[in-house]
Amino acid sequence: MKKRVLLVLCALVCLLSFAACGTTTEEMYGNYTGTQIESAMESQVNSLEGLSSEELQQYLAAYKSQAESSDDENYALYASIYESWSECRPEAGDFVGFSDFDISKSGKTVTATLNIDYSKRDMQLVYVFNANDMKITAVNTQLVYSLGETMGKAGLNTIMGISIVFVILLILSLLIYCFRFVSKVETRVVKNKREEMKPQVKAVEPVSEDEMDDTELIAVIAAAIAASTGASTDDFVVRSIKRRY
Repeated sequence: MKKRVLLVLCALVCLLSFAACGTTTEEMYGNYTGTQIESAMESQVNSLEGLSSEELQQYLAAYKSQAESSDDENYALYASIYESWSECRPEAGDFVGFSDFDISKSGKTVTATLNIDYSKRDMQLVYVFNANDMKITAVNTQLVYSLGETMGKAGLNTIMGISIVFVILLILSLLIYCFRFVSKVETRVVKNKREEMKPQVKAVEPVSEDEMDDTELIAVIAAAIAASTGASTDDFVVRSIKRRY
């Protein structure tokens, strides 16, 4: 009897050990599993899909006004959800279903990404959580572009950036070239001011030969008078000479 009981117990232990080996425990993020977060995100998409574009705008306006008048951060978070969804949804087409789900933890941040299939272009719903309390800090909806489209946009941005740089360099070159004319004008102005500041010299009229002869004659007469009278040439002045021919 004891042998049978031991055999049964051993069999139960073996079955339980095999069952434990066959089951895997899902990683926990706070108090939630990845499956629970995925289900919550799918429910969010389903609720957004049930709204028309007019209703989306109404919810967006309502949450924006509440975010401005209240300190509650949830209103701003809800407004960002409706805003990003209303911007991306018209380009996606008809709803098809859900495809991939990914959740990862990096430092103090947990990021969950849900891929949503549409007829024209797929979308992604991204939730960002605080790893400590699993509080949602950001929600974003984005369109999924192919590698060719991404490279095309990157090339276009590169061309636009290079074009802007060349235009700015051209404008700077033109400004530097115009400085030549500015310096010439400034040189002319300074030159004109210098000419105006120069003292004006009166032109000396040339002395005629007759005037020079009268001067010499006055000196000779003054010397003769001084010799005859014994006076100095400083005591008298010869004012005029009358010539008789």
